[in-house]
Amino acid sequence: MKANKKVESGKQDSIFLSIVIPAYNSKAWLPQCLDSIKEQVNRPEVEVIIVDSSEEDVTPFINERYPFVRTFHLPERAFPGTARTFGISKAKGEVIAFIDTDCEANESWIANIITSQRNGRNVVGGPVANGTPDSLIGTSEYLLEFSEMAPAMPEGDVRFIPTCNISFKKSVFDQIGKIEDTIKGSDALFCRRIHLLGESIYFHHGIVVRHHNRRSFRKVLQNQYDIGVGAAQVRVKEDQVGSILVKLPFLIPLIPFARTLLIGRRFLKHDFGLFLQFVALYPLIFVGLVAYTAGFWKGYRTAPKNKK
Repeated sequence: MKANKKVESGKQDSIFLSIVIPAYNSKAWLPQCLDSIKEQVNRPEVEVIIVDSSEEDVTPFINERYPFVRTFHLPERAFPGTARTFGISKAKGEVIAFIDTDCEANESWIANIITSQRNGRNVVGGPVANGTPDSLIGTSEYLLEFSEMAPAMPEGDVRFIPTCNISFKKSVFDQIGKIEDTIKGSDALFCRRIHLLGESIYFHHGIVVRHHNRRSFRKVLQNQYDIGVGAAQVRVKEDQVGSILVKLPFLIPLIPFARTLLIGRRFLKHDFGLFLQFVALYPLIFVGLVAYTAGFWKGYRTAPKNKK
């Protein structure tokens, strides 16, 4: 895969941290993401790489407003796993960090990543906060998708951190080789690969991004359906938490009720405020759970059943 264009930042110093951002038709989102890290990258050991595969090449736009960014425009659409893998191949840093275009980093995001990595954390990420607290639909999606990553969740080793807020030594990635693409769920596979190497994944309270959730209920339902498809594909491919569902598919209709208990209990234990929001918005959330379950069934039915 070849980049059409790139913008070099001009830094000559040794790079420690490379921030890789996949982008597709996200020109409207890019400013808030890049503005959130703009002041933080004013240090010689940090570079920012955007891998864009939009129909419209955003390289001139980024070059004009954010000259510190190295931009690669790919000639055809690349899904996030492919775009991230390409970005890593161009990275100069010892450490790779991921953030998404629909996220904003907190003011100490980069500093805390660097400190954690230099203190021996080979894989570290942190909370995903609700970036759309004024939207009932956006908050519903947030509660559905990021309950494990809420800021009140306890710090420590975890099984999973989404690729919108994770960092890792490049040497760890080199042992994995690539980030596999599924319709959704490449981050779950990636974290699974990390654990299979014997590495731990650390959840650090100081490494926070705010995620801007969908405000259209139709788009939320489509996303939940796609997440369900990807979740089933991942579990057919190899053992994950919840793989029992693809071994005993008659249990799949129970997913909305099982996830209700899991998410509700998690919030009740760690964040009572989010628990109250979960209860208040449950009618919307339940419809989202049904969409997820429908997608899971579709993913189970269509995924190749021969595990590697």
